[in-house]
Amino acid sequence: MGGARGIAHIGVIEELLRHDFEITSIAGSSMGAMVGAMYASGKLEECKEWLFSWDKRKMWQLVDLTLSRDGLVKGDRFIKELKEIIPDMNIEDLPIPYVAMATDIVSEQEVRFDSGSLHDAIRASISIPMLFRPMRKEGMILIDGGILNPLPLKHVQRTEDDLLIAVDVNAPAEGGRKGRLSPYMVLTESSRMMMQQITCYQIEQYQPDILIQMPGTAFDMLEFHRASPIVKTGIEVTRKVLTDYASSSDYSI
Repeated sequence: MGGARGIAHIGVIEELLRHDFEITSIAGSSMGAMVGAMYASGKLEECKEWLFSWDKRKMWQLVDLTLSRDGLVKGDRFIKELKEIIPDMNIEDLPIPYVAMATDIVSEQEVRFDSGSLHDAIRASISIPMLFRPMRKEGMILIDGGILNPLPLKHVQRTEDDLLIAVDVNAPAEGGRKGRLSPYMVLTESSRMMMQQITCYQIEQYQPDILIQMPGTAFDMLEFHRASPIVKTGIEVTRKVLTDYASSSDYSI
């Protein structure tokens, strides 16, 4: 549930492609699922330009407030604009295997979207609790996939001799967070720390070949109007990791 920090996945993908990596499968939660869908559908560049056009005014234009008790934002306007860039399609028709994760608060289990509507998968996976209204589908009440699985490594479709690359945008910051904390920051930091513990477990259990991490304190989860510097940070952290990986293996960049 990194929110806007998940936009850094765009920079990660761009840097991997710049170094001739071939992306053969994607699994993501929350914004990771959304950016993964952008790439898998071949619309990454168009979506990046769309996100770069956001300022605070644009963000408010996309906020369709509701008086519903289960969320402040319907999400309809956001999905409507996204549809203008990424046509809805069946996930199974994408050129590479793709999985988006959501959380069903009825069964208290993670839900895997690997077929059916791509837009449904995105909408379910990005439903941040108390912000986006949950998505209701087939008796389920679906919220952000990062609640139970912020780094769904086990859901990536593996092939022989591939490399498993993990991207964590909620990583601990060196020295921790400094300065005064508002009630909002206490809430978001508490959520981030809980997800970081789940992420650590996933990393330990599935041991990715390459781990790319961005500190969770680098950007606020609602700073969608700062897409450009977030993408730049994604590029920078990926470049450093690839350089370190090259120095410790036969891989060269």
